[in-house]
Amino acid sequence: MAVTISDVAKLAGVNSSTVSRVINGKASITQETKDRVYAAMKELDFHPNSLARSLASGLCGAIGVVVDARDAEAFSNFFFSRSLFAIEQVAQEKGYQVIIANGAQSKGRTIENLMKERKVDGLILPPTTVNPSLMETVGDFPYVVLGTPDTLRGVTCWVDNNNEQGSDLAVHHLQEQGYQRIAYLGGNQKRGFTIRRVRGYKKAISGEELVIPTDGTTENAYSSVLEILKTKERPDAFVCNDNMAAFGLLKACKELKIQIPSEMGIVAFDNYPLAEYTDPPLTIVDIDTGMLGDQTAQLLFRRIDKRSGNQQIMLSTNLIVRESSERLAK
Repeated sequence: MAVTISDVAKLAGVNSSTVSRVINGKASITQETKDRVYAAMKELDFHPNSLARSLASGLCGAIGVVVDARDAEAFSNFFFSRSLFAIEQVAQEKGYQVIIANGAQSKGRTIENLMKERKVDGLILPPTTVNPSLMETVGDFPYVVLGTPDTLRGVTCWVDNNNEQGSDLAVHHLQEQGYQRIAYLGGNQKRGFTIRRVRGYKKAISGEELVIPTDGTTENAYSSVLEILKTKERPDAFVCNDNMAAFGLLKACKELKIQIPSEMGIVAFDNYPLAEYTDPPLTIVDIDTGMLGDQTAQLLFRRIDKRSGNQQIMLSTNLIVRESSERLAK
């Protein structure tokens, strides 16, 4: 015999209408009640009838995450996976499915098809898709951009980490540790988040600026910095765009017998799983991409429920201090 909403309600100790509201995500219900309902659904192996729900609500019960598959570095990145996992978690709590679609080279047709064919109730978009033509097509359809768009920043809806603040934290920490010639290493200088990290570095730096771009690999970071480290006026500290740049710098310093942190300070963006196990452990600007995904999804569902208009949310970064920059540590 099929399990019904009444069975779930009885096991959870709530009314059937409460179970229905939890499934549809349409009312303000305490987390404790939600947890009881979800636990009962799991125990009874109850799966809501998505067709019936869509007919009743006019919603299809799915959100779309549009990616730019041409950007292999971002799409295969560990941190993107964390954001996607957080989006999945929020969607699951709301009783929604997540559809991942490739928006590369489609000139907006992928996004337009998802909307017009009612395959999704809302969209999470990459910053690279944002342009006046697409935004006119999207209109009032619920969407949130995952990251800061390069255009229409003040009128679109987006969530991002504060990369400029992260560079500011890194530079000031290094200055407090007594480092004076601080350089920036790594990153494609055309990528939005790298541009903002470099901008934050330049605003915070008090001495001569030195920005050394790389192609994102450890090998290129190593070769890009090796000759610079051999000069008499070499930098005595680096802010690294990512862990790959930091690994290349560590290799070059080891080869040239430059002691870290006494002779060289290093701070890198992104708390990569191996960052605390390098020699020495890396000081990190922690970009919480799990929180980024969570907040992006939460905002999208508020827009689906018509409880929010266009918002721009900037999430703070955090400095995790480890041995690679603790020159004044006691």
